[in-house]
Amino acid sequence: MIFCTLFIATDAMSLPTNRAKDKLRELSSMETHQVAGHALDLVEHGQFEQAEALLNQSLQWPYQRESLPLLRVRAGLYKRKNDFVDEAETYNQILQLTPNDKEALRGRVFATSHMGALHLAIKYAEQNPDVFSQAELLDLHQASAGRSIKWGTVEEKAGIGQQRFQATDKALLRNETVRTLHALEHKSESPSGRYTEFDRIVALRDRVRMKDAIALYETLKQRRGDIPAYALAAVADAYLYQRQPETARDLYLLALESSKNDRDYPNREWQLKLFDAYIDTNEFDAASELIDKVVAATPPILNKGLRGVEVDNEIYEEARSDQARTRVYADQLNDAQELLEKTLEAAPFNLDARLTKGDLFQFREQPRTAQRQYASVLVDDPGSSFAATGIAETAITLHDPRTAKQQLAKLNQYYSENREVQRVQQLFRAYSRPLLTVSSGWGRSPSGLGNRGNQDWQVDTLLHSPLLNHHWRVFTHAFNAEADFDEAAGIRRRIGIGADYRSPEWRISGEVNQDQTRLDNYGVSLDAAWTPDDHWQWDVGFESNSNNIPLQASAANIRMHSVELGIGYNHNESRNLSMSLGYSWLSDNNRRIEAGIKWQERWWSGSTYKLDTVVNVAGSDNSLVNADYFNPRSDFLIDAQMINEWTLWQKYQRSFKHRVVLGVGEYWQQGFASGMTNIVRYEQELNLDPFRTINYGVAYERHPYDGELNESTSVFLNLTWHL
Repeated sequence: MIFCTLFIATDAMSLPTNRAKDKLRELSSMETHQVAGHALDLVEHGQFEQAEALLNQSLQWPYQRESLPLLRVRAGLYKRKNDFVDEAETYNQILQLTPNDKEALRGRVFATSHMGALHLAIKYAEQNPDVFSQAELLDLHQASAGRSIKWGTVEEKAGIGQQRFQATDKALLRNETVRTLHALEHKSESPSGRYTEFDRIVALRDRVRMKDAIALYETLKQRRGDIPAYALAAVADAYLYQRQPETARDLYLLALESSKNDRDYPNREWQLKLFDAYIDTNEFDAASELIDKVVAATPPILNKGLRGVEVDNEIYEEARSDQARTRVYADQLNDAQELLEKTLEAAPFNLDARLTKGDLFQFREQPRTAQRQYASVLVDDPGSSFAATGIAETAITLHDPRTAKQQLAKLNQYYSENREVQRVQQLFRAYSRPLLTVSSGWGRSPSGLGNRGNQDWQVDTLLHSPLLNHHWRVFTHAFNAEADFDEAAGIRRRIGIGADYRSPEWRISGEVNQDQTRLDNYGVSLDAAWTPDDHWQWDVGFESNSNNIPLQASAANIRMHSVELGIGYNHNESRNLSMSLGYSWLSDNNRRIEAGIKWQERWWSGSTYKLDTVVNVAGSDNSLVNADYFNPRSDFLIDAQMINEWTLWQKYQRSFKHRVVLGVGEYWQQGFASGMTNIVRYEQELNLDPFRTINYGVAYERHPYDGELNESTSVFLNLTWHL
């Protein structure tokens, strides 16, 4: 046995050298193919780890041509595992052995494409265009241009100023090139041709070319092909920007519905945008239901438990603040404040919640507190356009146009396309323009008691100039009133000119006027109000030719001087207390003292209905008896009014409201029995924007004078208009 073995070995060694090598190579190739076949079988059965271990054991560096079957199986293994980086590297190794291997040339391009390096994939493909069809090359160009658009989206969200659009501008140029390639090849209706158009919608949205995005969408919709969810969401963003929230809402819903089979369903960003659409359409119940679901389903922490990569989930933080924002815009401000306090207690650095708290303070009529809140956000995030916009808006409310102008100059430089920036810029322009205010009314009383006669009317008109030197306006003031009494008509015509100064703490107004019915009757008016914070206001006023004079007294050539002091406490939009004390002296030697206390409380607040009550206590004392006008020796009134307000229609800053006011009270007059007072008033209010308002209505009142009940009806029209 030993002899035979030695003989065979010796015989093999005696063969020519080349022949021996060929024989060994043949045996090795047979073994390699067997290993490759076994590994391929493991891959096809999903046994990836066993297949990879077998291939790593069988492949030895440096690779030879005999290694090609194993390398091809390894490339297929990485493809099945979606390990595109190692797949592309394996094809590179194959191409080092066989540079013209068609399968490897194609595989490297597609693996490189799948791993996200689309620019490199196109470079490889253009080096060997003959191994690809024209349709495949167009697909690669479309995918590469689409990836550029995605990078543009990331830069637009994270960048500051106009530079954040640079990547999107380049991506739009690439997209246009790819569109042209498809048109030249008559492939515009191919899948890649249509996706080139869908990608363009996204890029146009990112570049804030919303009208172009909508126009392209409408064109594609007419072709009756399916539009993917990401394009629907992008065009929904465009419609929302164009103030068409109903259309945007429907498109977001369609995008979410059509993406139900996607791996990352539901897309949280789209849900938050749908939430914005619900807010803009005033569907607050739907918004609240949606955002509560998002908060419940979104983890607060990403990569939880992984040291070094565990981070707060920005989507969760935004959704938590949106829970409060729903209640802010639905006028459920107490609930919003409670929710924000809980959110900030758990996450004190949540910028979204802090911004929403600034918005809340604005709604609560606390502009100084809101401004401080926005400023604190700006310290931590200097690039926050929302915080800077909030500071500008509160500055307008506080009559601080210098600060508003400074903030808006920066915002217009960096974020001129931002809708909030545009809105506040519009507010600032309106604030700076001339201002017209008109208060008018007409009444009728069959009994003719009191100081209003049988029939009366009045129109009080103020026309302010544009803003001068940041704080000043000049104005003209015209007051016209007339009342018919049994014995005569009381007429008052007063014209004045003056100046008005306003700043965050002070409002000072001075006027010189003349009575047009008595040209020698000149007068001055001075008013000052000090508002040191968001809650307190102190007022003082003086008139030497007061319009509050009874018209019967004016008809008798009597003049009236008056001084008034006032103090008001504004807790927030739901509670207000004010007190006033006035002293008047008339030229007929009458001295009048008036005092009053008013309490306003909001008991119910919502997006559609609000319920307020106003309790008023007032009294007066007059020194003159038997005057030529209604002049009780002393009187006292206590009444309460219930104000019911419904918002019939609202779209952004425009709204249409109506109110029903019901009031009842008791009036005491010295020398006469007390009597009950009643008022029923119905009014409508049309807000064209925050600086143009029309208010009109009708009222019915019952009030005793000198022991006799007086009934009157009246209509009124009030106007506030920045010209």
